[in-house]
Amino acid sequence: MNWKIIGAGALGGALTAARVDYSSFKTWKSFKDAYAYDWGLAAWRWVQGAVIGAVTAGGLTQLV
Repeated sequence: MNWKIIGAGALGGALTAARVDYSSFKTWKSFKDAYAYDWGLAAWRWVQGAVIGAVTAGGLTQLV
């Protein structure tokens, strides 16, 4: 199992998920917008992206 590839896949998945939030960040006009953002959902999306990226990069059959 190549951990570097799996790590790169996890990082890529998390960054892809964060890109979704970045488009929202650009629309903020005040600190209140940042405070009202659902950070729990964003963090969950980043974790899901990392897991899916790692599984995809590592190959599902190798990880199971």
